[in-house]
Parts: sequence; C-alpha cells; structure tokens
Amino acid sequence: MASWGQKGRELNEQLKEVTDENAIKALANGTLQDIYQLSSADERANALKQINRELLKAFPRSESEIPGYWHDPKGREAQPKWRHLIFRHLTLDARDWDKVGTETRKGAREEWKETQPTEQPIEQTTEQVTEQATEQVVEQAKKQRKPRQPKQPKQTLKTMTIEQLELDTDTQAILTNALEQSGMALEEFIKQAIKVYARTVTGKAKQLSEDLANIPTQDLLNNPKYSTHPARAEELTKRAIRAIKFFNANKATENADRWMITQSAIASLTGSRQGTIKQILEQYKDDIDSHNQTYGLNPYSNRKPGKDITEIINLAELVPNGVD
Repeated sequence: MASWGQKGRELNEQLKEVTDENAIKALANGTLQDIYQLSSADERANALKQINRELLKAFPRSESEIPGYWHDPKGREAQPKWRHLIFRHLTLDARDWDKVGTETRKGAREEWKETQPTEQPIEQTTEQVTEQATEQVVEQAKKQRKPRQPKQPKQTLKTMTIEQLELDTDTQAILTNALEQSGMALEEFIKQAIKVYARTVTGKAKQLSEDLANIPTQDLLNNPKYSTHPARAEELTKRAIRAIKFFNANKATENADRWMITQSAIASLTGSRQGTIKQILEQYKDDIDSHNQTYGLNPYSNRKPGKDITEIINLAELVPNGVD
C-alpha cells in the first residue's frame, strides 16, 4: 500500500486546476474513506498529517483570493487568510480528535477546530506547524505556480456515497436494498439507472409526437403495443364520443334507446380509467352538453335493465379510425 505522503501527492495531482467546491469535497470524501480504514484514531490523525504536509506544498495559504480557495479569518494575525478548500473538507470528526493520544492531539485537533464555528482563540494547528517547516518550499512554489484554470475531476461518481444523493428516507432504503440485491457498486448502479430512465423518457416523448388518428380503433383497443401509449386514452375517448353521437342520431329509433354521453359510458367503451377520462372530457364539455340536451338525455337514460352499452354500440365498427 502506498504511503500516506504518496497519497497526498496523488491528491495534489487530482486537485490540479479544480476549483469547484463540490468536486473538491468529493475528492476529500474519497480520501477520508481510505483513512477511515485505519483501526485507531491516532493512526487516522497521523495519516491526515502526512497528507496535509504534501497538500501544503502545492496549495499554501494566500494573501489574496485564488479560485478554489476560501477566506478563513482564523489563525495567527499575520498569517495569510486564504486557504484551499481541500482543508475545509479533508478533516476527521470531533469523535476522532477526542480519542487521539496527547502528542497527536496537540496540534492535529486544532486543524479540525479551524473549520468549525468558534469564538475561542485558536492555537497553532498541524497545518501551521507544517507550513513553518516548509516555508522555503512554499515560497518557491508561489513564484513558480501558474494561474489555475477550472477543470472538473475525472469520474467523480467513484467517490460518491448514498448520503451525498440527499434522498428521502424511503428512497434511500429502496436504493440500499437494490444495491444489495444486484451486487453492483453505486457508481455502476447510477449509470444503469440513468440509461434506463433516459430510454423511458425519450420513448415517451417519441410516442407523444406520434399521431394516432390513422391507427385502427381495433388496434388501439386490443393491440398490446398501444396499451401504455400516453395518447391512447384521449384518442379513444374522442372516438367513443363520436360513436355515441352517431348511434343516437342514426341507429336509435326511440329516445329510450339513446345513450347519454357520460364518463362511465366512455370508460365502458374504451377500457380507460374514469379519472383519466374525466380530465379529457373537460375540453369537450360544451359539445357533449349540447348533444345530451338535444335529445333530452340524463343519467337515467343509461339505466337500461339487461342492456350494456358495449353490447349495443360497437366502437370499432361505428368509428373504425380517428379520421373525421
């Protein structure tokens, strides 16, 4: 396994030209996952100290604002106040600092304190001690360093955790269970989920742009290809309205034989859900009311003992397609 100093140098390479705080935080979280594989708080604190020593060589404090830095007013009065964002996120939690030994805690715990809200005076930190020891290297690095250009890190999904997705409790539980069942890593699972959902969305968009007017009524009613089509219910509703109107005007010989155009009647003829039909009928309300009033039809008109509208009105026969 590479030394923690080497890991610090590798992190320096990954941070080159990266200024987005979310991207920097993701790299910090990935490094912390490695550190937390160590069994004791002392080991974790020492590992962080070695990594910080390398980070300071590439990202020293600054007297002025630099992309990827944040203004930290804490520290010694004469000390530069701009620090790289990696030091804000690459830190152990308070429980670790409370557990580490006296010698390790002396400066390391203060590194954590510097990123926390406090009104108490801050003692010298591990970062500050290291900075003094490498002052000449830092000054040389300042002179040679070129302005950094924003650049996103490669494959940020690799360091992502479920918590970073900020899901609600139920969704997080479902995702956790799905990961266990699939045996997939979170990164691969997210990629596959995006692929499936993208195909669903583009497929629905393609269907919505498709004109169903020329599709035979028989196919819309019975072909599984159209059973989940988002425009199926509206197209069949329009045809059912036409079929009832045609039957009442041309087939029925007495008013008792006629059918009122209602939500229930349309549902019986099309097989669509009544809730969906109710919304669709709103746009045809005036035409439907006019037809029902013309023949004096009311809800009792459809109460025909021993008769079902689907046995009397053959939708596919009376309206074979959607072309007027």
